[in-house]
Amino acid sequence: MRKKIFICCLVICAGLMQQPVFSAQTGAFAQHYNAAQNYLMQSQYSSAIVEFRKALRINYLDNSARIGLINAYLARATYYANQEKNYDKAANDFRSALCYLKIYPEKEQTVQNSAGMIASATENLNQCLKVISFDTTASSRYKRAEELRAMGNFSASVYEFSQAAKNEKLAGDANIQIADLLKLLGNEPRSAYYYQIALDLKPNDGVLRMKYARTLDKLGRYDEAVTQYNEALANSKGDMEVLYALERIYLKKLAQTPSDAELNANLGAIKQAQGDFETALSYYGKAEQINPSNVTTRLNVGTLFQQRREYQKAIQSYDSVLTLYPNNTQALLYKAQVFKEMGDNKTAMNLYKKILSIDPNHSAAKAEIAGVMKEALSPSEYIDYMAKNGSASELYDYAYKLHQDNKIDEAINGYKAVIEKDNTNVNAYVNLAICYASKNDYNSAVSTLNTAKTKFPANNLVLKTLQSVQQDSASSKLAVASQSYENKDYQRAVQQYLAINPATEDSLLGAAASYQALGDYNSAIEYYKKAENINPNNAEIPYYIGYLYSEQQNWALAETYLKKAVAKNPDSEAKNLLSYVTQNGSVSILNEGIDLYEKNNYPSALAKFNEVLKKEANNAYAYYYRGLIYDEQKQTKLAINDYLNVLKYSNEFPIANYMLAVDYDILNNYKDAFRYYQKFISVYTTDDEYLKYAKSRIEELRPYAGG
Repeated sequence: MRKKIFICCLVICAGLMQQPVFSAQTGAFAQHYNAAQNYLMQSQYSSAIVEFRKALRINYLDNSARIGLINAYLARATYYANQEKNYDKAANDFRSALCYLKIYPEKEQTVQNSAGMIASATENLNQCLKVISFDTTASSRYKRAEELRAMGNFSASVYEFSQAAKNEKLAGDANIQIADLLKLLGNEPRSAYYYQIALDLKPNDGVLRMKYARTLDKLGRYDEAVTQYNEALANSKGDMEVLYALERIYLKKLAQTPSDAELNANLGAIKQAQGDFETALSYYGKAEQINPSNVTTRLNVGTLFQQRREYQKAIQSYDSVLTLYPNNTQALLYKAQVFKEMGDNKTAMNLYKKILSIDPNHSAAKAEIAGVMKEALSPSEYIDYMAKNGSASELYDYAYKLHQDNKIDEAINGYKAVIEKDNTNVNAYVNLAICYASKNDYNSAVSTLNTAKTKFPANNLVLKTLQSVQQDSASSKLAVASQSYENKDYQRAVQQYLAINPATEDSLLGAAASYQALGDYNSAIEYYKKAENINPNNAEIPYYIGYLYSEQQNWALAETYLKKAVAKNPDSEAKNLLSYVTQNGSVSILNEGIDLYEKNNYPSALAKFNEVLKKEANNAYAYYYRGLIYDEQKQTKLAINDYLNVLKYSNEFPIANYMLAVDYDILNNYKDAFRYYQKFISVYTTDDEYLKYAKSRIEELRPYAGG
């Protein structure tokens, strides 16, 4: 009897997970859940998916419904791939299964317990994607995720966004999308988790912060919600939605603890921000009755009067704090601001100086004094003042502003003062040189950059700018191109880098980096190679090329360039990527071998499997297919050895027992044949001709079982 080819590139062999324990839920949940189970048992997978999803919407925490939904997706994906040969639909179902396996669960242990199924589903998905020639670059995956979302296939979309999120540039937006979709799927806690990840990546995204705050609010995580609302409020300058949300939370808390002075004060601050000054004063009054010594309340009352331009009342409020705490810098600062608003800069300056005598590092007081001085002094006088009294960073910001305003001479004085105060600010050196160059004073520019090069020998910005200045007119083009790149105008940057003639290593690297940012990897590789021709000793260039080839899944070329990078620099980051590329290269070679085997090109297929095993001596797939080839070539003993290795390195090939039994049968080794037929029927559950044959052959060989 001919042997069954159990695994091939496109036959998906992902079995269903173990049957879940039935939920104790009743009512609508039980109705949908039981219906889904019945549909699943009858192989009505689409109906089962619909019902399991309805059950999960009623109780998103129910693990039984989640597992049932995963089973249904995996079963339908297997049907699409094996029966209909519709690998696009199969891929979407594998994506959905992986969403509910990896992303939907709250507990990490739940995901870890599904590691085997995740690996199997991922492998099957990758096989489907290969068949449909799916572009697995991050930008392509993000685009596909958007398409899936538009089609209403939310769970598959979640998985593709999770893959796109591995790209640093797409991670923030991808995690926002995941959070939005999980909310649509009814899983608010996981939605909050992904909003938090996105917010860590995009801390200045006000819309995102509000989404996160609302989700926390809905989950009853009020303290966390308050933190996010307050942050949103600080950046939105009085967003009414935020204020109303905070008001609602604080009122709810105040109903439980009406004698909480801090809650009354906070509500007063909210009403003040809303412009309802009378209600604000009422809350402040309650807070002060409960806790007469509350400094914050008195300060807030002062700011309220200050807003209403009732300056004397504001001063009285601040003085009531200063009477008790003469060195309270916050009260002194607010009082100084009142006098500044009243036009009494002299009194304001005295108060600012008093603050600095108490706290020499008080940033707000320094900034206020600087503001007053900036208005009163000329740029040169202000630079002299800041050189003595300000920080290097404040001085740099001022010099940079002068530079932006094209006040080149004043900017030069400012950058010089920065360097004299802090000679570790590389940007001050670079910008000073640029100022000199803009005045065509290239000698001073080169001298400044050479000094910077001595201090910062590995700083790429210094080296690039030095080259730029030394190349005179070409240097100006390089600086302009670099600025376009920094501004993310990559198309213009490409044009400007390529306009530099003759081309330099830096101009070619800049063009390559710009193409890479545009997603044009072929052009990026072309220009990285041109740069490598100019400087073959740069270990970073082959790393960049290898990385881009890996993004294109050209594993052979990626491996070649990454090995070159590691050879030039053993500590290169290329080492970690090389390991990943080598592993994926083996998978690619394995699939090529499978394709050749299925075309009966055994010599070429054998070479591929040998190549895989040279890289990975424990690859059970390669042993299995090589064993099949040896069987075809009547090299039975070699086949037996490979099947034994299959069982040694993997438990995913029950058919290997059948292969061994048949081969031992061929060699008249009936004892071992009997033993492996028995092993086969103990692990193989499909009632087909192979199982029937094995059972009948066992009976025939039973007389030989004892030896």
